[in-house]
Amino acid sequence: MSKKKAKKVLDMVEVKDSNNGQGLFAKKKIPKDTVVGRIKGKVVSDEKHDPRYVMELENNLLLVPKAPFRFLNHSCHPNCELFDWEDETPNPKTGVRNLYLGALRKIKPGDELTIDYSWPASVAIPCQCGSKKCRGYIVDKDELHLVSN
Repeated sequence: MSKKKAKKVLDMVEVKDSNNGQGLFAKKKIPKDTVVGRIKGKVVSDEKHDPRYVMELENNLLLVPKAPFRFLNHSCHPNCELFDWEDETPNPKTGVRNLYLGALRKIKPGDELTIDYSWPASVAIPCQCGSKKCRGYIVDKDELHLVSN
């Protein structure tokens, strides 16, 4: 992802009903490698948070994301990814770098934006992403063999 200034997030995406509750959808074409936006939210260290609603950060911290990124659903073949820039100075309050959402490929208007949750096998649940590459479980692909059928 290039460090070009991201367009206004709400100009590009909207929260709508999806096959999995609510999801985040493209309002307009999003080119490959576009930085969709910075994921804002509350940084916590309490591991008791439901793993379905947090994003892992460095230093064993978690991010409870705010809307609209709170509504990112899982896909085993996602069109987006979470990332940070290693050369970015960490936030002085939290000690971690900002987290961003970037497009892995071209996203058409109306497409749902998805990420691979890559959960550990210990918390894996059956997947309903509908992708041709579906692993059958929401689990890190390297831990799929640890999930009991």
